[in-house]
Amino acid sequence: MKRMKTFFKYFLAFAIVYILVDVLSYMLIKSTYTAKNYEVNIDTPQVTVNEIKTTALNGYVNGTITNNSDLVLTGKALKLDYYTKHGVLAGTKYVLVDNVLQGETIDFESKFNFDNVDNVKISIVDALEAQQSADWDISLDDFSKDKINWFILLGALIVVFG
Repeated sequence: MKRMKTFFKYFLAFAIVYILVDVLSYMLIKSTYTAKNYEVNIDTPQVTVNEIKTTALNGYVNGTITNNSDLVLTGKALKLDYYTKHGVLAGTKYVLVDNVLQGETIDFESKFNFDNVDNVKISIVDALEAQQSADWDISLDDFSKDKINWFILLGALIVVFG
């Protein structure tokens, strides 16, 4: 019985430290992201940017696209040009906008790994023009399905008690 209590104490201490380190790491990483400026050069469809945040090495843009025209929006792509504070083009990403019905609103998100991004210019281009580039952001990883944290926890338990 004493051995089980000792095991439980070590497990509880490990779980508390793990959760504390995980929460503090998350808060520290989130605090390094800063909001940036953007410019939308589109009238139709209506593009609303909810958030643009960057670090020195990467960042993300998310927002909504509303089809405010009388036609179905098909064969288009959002072009996101990322610029440094000196006006140098750091990179370009594309987000496919296809089969958006009249009045429909869809969400979009683009993650990038460009250095020192200061502002973003958003425009719309034909998908055929964008297909010549390899910088597509069509689907993104779903981090809610991330199993790596569970594998780290399991591995740590095996090392500690194995």
